Formats: sequence, C-alpha cells, structure tokens
Amino acid sequence: MKKTLFISRYAPPIIGGPQNMYTLMRDLPQESYIMLTSFYNIDSKSATVGSWLQGKYIFYDNPKASSESARLHASPTEEKGRTFVSKLKHIVKQSAFMRSLLGIPIIFSQLFAIVRHGKRTIKKEQVEVLMGFSDYGPAIIGTYILHLLTKKPFMVFLFDVYKGNLYPFPGHQLAVLFEKRIMQAASKIVVTNEVTAEVYEKRYGPSIREKIVVIHNATPSSHAPSELPPYDPKEPYSIVFTGSVYWPQIGALRNLVTAIDGTNMHLKLYTPAPEDLLKKNGLLNSNVEFMGSAPFEDMPKIQGAADLLFLPLSWNTKSPVIIDTATPGKLTDYLIAGRPMLVHAPSSSCVVRYTKENDCALVVDEDSPEKLKEALDEFFANNPAEIGAKLVENAQALYHKNHDALKNTQLFRAILE
Repeated sequence: MKKTLFISRYAPPIIGGPQNMYTLMRDLPQESYIMLTSFYNIDSKSATVGSWLQGKYIFYDNPKASSESARLHASPTEEKGRTFVSKLKHIVKQSAFMRSLLGIPIIFSQLFAIVRHGKRTIKKEQVEVLMGFSDYGPAIIGTYILHLLTKKPFMVFLFDVYKGNLYPFPGHQLAVLFEKRIMQAASKIVVTNEVTAEVYEKRYGPSIREKIVVIHNATPSSHAPSELPPYDPKEPYSIVFTGSVYWPQIGALRNLVTAIDGTNMHLKLYTPAPEDLLKKNGLLNSNVEFMGSAPFEDMPKIQGAADLLFLPLSWNTKSPVIIDTATPGKLTDYLIAGRPMLVHAPSSSCVVRYTKENDCALVVDEDSPEKLKEALDEFFANNPAEIGAKLVENAQALYHKNHDALKNTQLFRAILE
C-alpha cells in the first residue's frame, strides 16, 4: 500500500458518523497510514470508550498529545482544554452574530494548522498520497492546499455533498469557491451512494464521474443480533429510532409523534440529543419514551426488540440537496437488524429511492402525519408478520450486496494500493 495521510476534523474514536471511517480503516496495516485530526473534537467519552485506529495519530490542534495520552489517561490539562472548546462551540452555535464574528478566525486557524502539520508530516513520514474527508472547509481545503504545496496526489472522501451544505460562515462561501477546483484536481472521489455520484456528474460532467468510486456505508456482520425470535408484532406496537436528532430529522420525527398520539403505537427515542431539544421541537408526548444515549454494542439488542425501525428525513429544509443525497449510518444498522424499517422521507431522497428499488422498507414519502398513520394502521392490520419478514429478508440481501464491512474494506483498500 502507498503510505497515506488521512486528513479529517472528525475521526475515530468519535461515536457517530466517524464509526464508518473506523470500519473501513481498522484492518489497514498500522504503518501504512497516519491520521491527521483534531484532538479537541474527540470528546472525553469517545476518548475513553470509543474505538481507536491502530495507526499513528497527529493532532493539528494539540501536537504534543498522542492517542495514548488521549485514551484512559487524558491529562487534566487536556480535559480542561476539551471542556473549554466544548463551551466555546456551544456559545458560537447559539448566536448567528457569534458565528459570523468568529467564523473566519476559527476556520482559517484550523486550515493553517492542518497545512503546517500536514506538510511537516508528509516530509517526515514519507507520505505518498493524501485523502481528505468532507467537512465545512478546513480538512478538505487543507488537503487540496497540501497537494499544491507538495505535489502529492490526493483523494477526497465525501460523506455528504460539499457545496450546498449548511455550513457556518464562511464555510458555505469557501465551498462555492473551492469545490470545482478540488473535484477537478482529485485523483479519486469516494461517495457513499449513486445519487451523490449523479449530483457531481451533473455539476461537473462525465470526467468527474469517471473518478468517482461508490463505497456504501458499512457495518460488520458481527453486529447483527443473534437468534432473534420470528417477527410477530403484538400490541402495543414499538417503533424505535436510534441516532442523532437535528435539522434533517426533526420535521419527519414530528410527523410520527403526531401520527401515533393516542394510538396503540409507541416510539422509543435512543439519541444523545438533550431532552430539552426534543421538548422544544414537539417530539415528546405520552406515546414517546426518551431513552437517552445507548452504547453502540447494545444497538443490536435494542433494534432487535422493535416492531419497526424508524428512518426519518425532513421536507422543506434549508438544504434539500443534503436530504436527497444522505444515506444515514443507521440505514446500514437497520438493514442487518432483523426487523423491518419504516422510512419517512421525501420522494426525491436517495433513501426512498434505494429502499423502494430493493423493496426493503415500509415507505411513506409524503409530508403528512395522516398518511403516515394510515400506512402504520394498514401495516399492523394486514398480516404484518408475513410482510415484515419479507422486508427483513430483502434488507439483509441488500446488506450483503452493498454494506458488508469486509467487502467494503477491500474496496477502500484497493484505491489506496
């Protein structure tokens, strides 16, 4: 393998989206890569209980730290730094004025640090190729600048589309300025679904499409629940949601909460989102149980106990292109969970198209609590055991086709060789 410098603001052991990075990278030879990432974006819980990669870490915002010092024995100084950065992020998020005021120095200070430490690392470690992961600017632009400075070839890995995302100022403006340059200069562009590939082909033409490699989100087959009883839902019916709650999900979640209010259906929300946020957005009532955050290793048991697994994406958001191209990480977990999915998302979204084409979910693609309730009532009233079992069978076939961690790791490794 060519020695690779991975550049990402968010990296394992962070719990959440970076888990897909961990799945792809965990079996790479540890001497074959270096992870250049942010120390202060790794929260204390993730640092101690998350899954670290075996390769070398370099923290551009805390170069004296190491992955070892950040694990179980994080120093008081490092913990204090994490707490301060966390508080600062909260303040910035709460105020549009503060986002505008601090946006420029924050993004450019990170960009400077990435380029500075990246250039030094490339020379010292004899790095042969670069890979930048999509973010609101620092990592993906930093990778491009390092390519210009060192002439090293680079690739980009896009978990979401870059231009058109909801980035804080000046992230959106930088995406408009840099995206085409980055896509044209990259040797490979990795995306997580065909819809995103189509978006970039439409934006920049067939020459860009030829560079694109689709590697679907993946999860190890060992994460499937073992010895689940046959699917045979009984009242009161249990609908389960596991994952983050923010702008892409809130509208669709609210539709479900409205649809099941006063019925024999109950929603269990397993999310790290604060309970106050859920209350503020009308996501709690007598038919909703807030379960808080659950450990990743408990998810097979939690999801295996559901009658339906809920996958929501909202309508009328400020970034329809994100909704249309998103493939949430929970989709992969749901495919292998052994229980049927309920997808509630716009008809234009990749998730709706993908699950309809593969007949692996109950789909409601109208922005209507009434339509959602009708679909739920019909599903549970008309032989749900047989219909649900068929959806599960199709979901598991799709998992083995596109989302198996072993196959996708081999695809990822191939582009690094």
